[in-house]
Amino acid sequence: CLRALLLCVVAAQSSADTAHYVFGGWLPATSDVITAKLKPIYQDYLNDFFARNYAGAATFEFMPVDYSAASYSNSLISNEKIHFLYSIPGRTVCVEAEFGWIPVVTQRGYTRGQETGAQGSIVFSLKSNTKIRNVTDLRGSMIGVGYILASNSYHFGYQLLEESGIDLFTDISKLVYYGYEYQAMLDDVLKEKLDAAILPSAWLVDNAWDTLQSKLLVHNPSTYTYEDEVYPFPTSTPLAPQYGVIASPNVPWKLKAQLTEALTNLTHNNSAAAIAGIATFTMPGHFSGVREGLESLSLLRMPSLDSWEEGDVSATCHSPFAEILDTIECPTGYVMQDARTIEHRCMDNGMVCPAGRACLCRPCQKDLQVRVFPARVVLSLALTIFSLTLLLSFCWVFPLETFPYAAAFGRRLQRRAAPVLTRIIRPGPRRRPHR
Repeated sequence: CLRALLLCVVAAQSSADTAHYVFGGWLPATSDVITAKLKPIYQDYLNDFFARNYAGAATFEFMPVDYSAASYSNSLISNEKIHFLYSIPGRTVCVEAEFGWIPVVTQRGYTRGQETGAQGSIVFSLKSNTKIRNVTDLRGSMIGVGYILASNSYHFGYQLLEESGIDLFTDISKLVYYGYEYQAMLDDVLKEKLDAAILPSAWLVDNAWDTLQSKLLVHNPSTYTYEDEVYPFPTSTPLAPQYGVIASPNVPWKLKAQLTEALTNLTHNNSAAAIAGIATFTMPGHFSGVREGLESLSLLRMPSLDSWEEGDVSATCHSPFAEILDTIECPTGYVMQDARTIEHRCMDNGMVCPAGRACLCRPCQKDLQVRVFPARVVLSLALTIFSLTLLLSFCWVFPLETFPYAAAFGRRLQRRAAPVLTRIIRPGPRRRPHR
């Protein structure tokens, strides 16, 4: 009995010494689907791997995040409720900038039997829509976009349109935000409720390519290479790395090294990886393109020079649950309309926003404001014109020899201004009109 008691005490002490970590994860899906796809890796597989290789080092628990405002990962990070995050590149870039978290690994995706470390974006419409044959034809159309921080369902497509001279906020008649509901966006294109949409290429290939390829027109189809590897799927835009894992700076370096070993040893032959559509994990990808895209759309705002001087070095990233009005960036020469006008503009133009969606219908208008100059500027300009007129008159009336240093300039000025000044200063007799 005494021996059994001692063993229980030792086991309890060992359990107390084992660190427990919470792994947050996101996919474009509901919380139940996120858990079903990711819990087998970030809880079951990791606990099994650590029990076999690093007994007593750590245990892991999975938590779905970012599927609702209540599950926003920023709040969970601030309250130290999660220690790792698995998400899209746009989200991990934001967390790295805002909280100083550290990239650990990046996944290689596995779609339709093909492995890739990158992800592309498809801008598409229906082939039956003869009014839209290329990107430039999308001016004035209705377009659907996805998750606001996703490179492959929003800002890479945004940049493609911008490079073609089309601005989402001035040239698109209706812009509909679908968040992570990619299937609903695709369905609305097929039902002709949308003219075009921006979707992740791997998602489209995995969910609809076999049956819909003959119906969909991919705009700007291109071949891109990522880390010396040709991207195997159709894409309209440059590529971004796949989903990644990022860690709190409070996680010990040794544990991050052990986690890297555990995830890089995972292969698609493992059922947990197969469920999630993951081939394996590699060292962190290169996210500069994603960061630049977020910054160019003001979705990520880095601290200004003044902020640095004041000691505020924190960045701010747009929350996917914030007002969509905060994402509007009007181009030069345009201003954003007031919130009430924007809210009713789609309906006023006869374009109803689908239930549960956010819509924008040309929220930016040309800046027609009259420029009023300050009185001091106007007065200074008037005095300058008066002084020049007086000087010209003075030079015309008095001999130039009085001012030898200005003689050459004055003669030249006289020759050029003589016809005008003669009529102003010494007008001749008026001619009588012919009768």
